[in-house]
Amino acid sequence: MRARRRLLLGGAALLAMLLCSAVLAQSAPPAFQIVESVPVGTIYGQPGVPRTQAVWLDLINHAQKSIDLAAFYISNQPGAALQPVLDALIRRAGAGVKVRILLDASFMKESRAAYDLLKDKPHIDIRILPVNQLTGGVLHAKYFIVDDRTVFVGSQNWDWRALDQIHEIGALVRNTRLAKTFTAAFDFDWQLAADPSLPAAALRAVQPPDFAPVTAQDPIIIEQPERAPISLFPAFSPPALSPTWLDQEQPQLVRFIDGAQHTLDIQVMTLSAFKDYGPKGWWPALDSALRDAAARGVRVRIIVADWALREPMQAYLKSLALMPGITVKYSTLPEAPQGFIPYARVEHCKYAVADDRMSYIGTGNWSWSYFATTVDASLFITGTAPAQTLSAIFNRDWNGPYVQRIEPGGHYAPPRVR
Repeated sequence: MRARRRLLLGGAALLAMLLCSAVLAQSAPPAFQIVESVPVGTIYGQPGVPRTQAVWLDLINHAQKSIDLAAFYISNQPGAALQPVLDALIRRAGAGVKVRILLDASFMKESRAAYDLLKDKPHIDIRILPVNQLTGGVLHAKYFIVDDRTVFVGSQNWDWRALDQIHEIGALVRNTRLAKTFTAAFDFDWQLAADPSLPAAALRAVQPPDFAPVTAQDPIIIEQPERAPISLFPAFSPPALSPTWLDQEQPQLVRFIDGAQHTLDIQVMTLSAFKDYGPKGWWPALDSALRDAAARGVRVRIIVADWALREPMQAYLKSLALMPGITVKYSTLPEAPQGFIPYARVEHCKYAVADDRMSYIGTGNWSWSYFATTVDASLFITGTAPAQTLSAIFNRDWNGPYVQRIEPGGHYAPPRVR
């Protein structure tokens, strides 16, 4: 009888532990999420995909120790969607959370009001990175790290329009080693903002890390409940402004395209092999990879924003459309319900999906300067679940009412942007 009682008690205890573990697993936040900004009044918004403002507010409101933010600029409009985010950032800093913000020097006109609001707040430290003086580019990255364990990276600028007036894609990852890797990139540029010396930065760039960074050769593996695990690693641009032991974006993106076997879907604001900012000339890296993919039988579909219709980019896109196997469309979003908004109502996403198994989410457009002179960051992801989500987002756009196919013999007028 005692043995039976002990057996029953032991079974009950085991069952309680299993139930408790199941509840904890259900209540724990997901380790990986794709995040979407949806322009109001459009058909966008993939079911089950969280929205940017809600994700940012949750991350900031739950920060306990630190928030490190790399932002192209900060542009707020009182009462608009970014206001609650800035209010939350100020509250958490007031509660003792250490906030570091890195802004681009050449876009300080856009950031001035937010800078003046934040610079004297307790526990908020702001530095300005003069990328234009160093490489001729800008700080174009959009990522932040919370408590050295959570990373958000994506196309979303810290701009009120990026939350509900522009189509954007980002990713949230809860992983300490990935957070350390992004922090290493952030710290490198943080020091460069204090001492903008490329020779000194070059010496720091070769110093070995004191942890195992996430790289293409050593990615992180993320388990997902009831789904296959995914692996991912980050990559950064430009080579001159990041540690040498971090992966660089351009070669990894070429490798990504070269790895496509059947399908390759790309959505990016602008795409061109003409060098746009900086020295003029031809940039063959991605162009050759895309044409080679089509030539070996990969079905390539590309969506760009109507902002890409300026010349010579339009001519370049027409040249891609001439290739068998490559179809290019441009997207024109309807005007906001309240009327025209400058620098808004645009496809600003930067992502790609290959073979429903590989995904890319980045912060830069696909032209030379964004990889060679400009600070950007991205994630390369292997796994069916993220690829399926991004494919659903892509197909909603591809088959939707806002896109038009670019024909080699057509002529397309660029839109008003301001």
